[in-house]
Amino acid sequence: MVKGVSKTVIVVNNTGSKLFEKIVFYVTPEYGNLSAKQLKKAASAFSFNYDFNPPKNGSLRASYVRKRKIRIIAFSLAIVALLAVALVLIL
Repeated sequence: MVKGVSKTVIVVNNTGSKLFEKIVFYVTPEYGNLSAKQLKKAASAFSFNYDFNPPKNGSLRASYVRKRKIRIIAFSLAIVALLAVALVLIL
């Protein structure tokens, strides 16, 4: 509890977690004058994959699944390209 002190606070209400419904960040006074964008970026580094801009057309879970599929496809394409280069070098 903070009494009689003005603090800069960031409250994350939608954590994307079943365990935590809210995350509260208290900003130290010397960094309280940073822009909102800078504070959000710093807080997102500690908030366990929380996305400050949740997707408009789906749940957070759907967004994570979509990002994972994109990573798998990109990795697969990189492997195929590597095998193609190896095949050209062998022949």
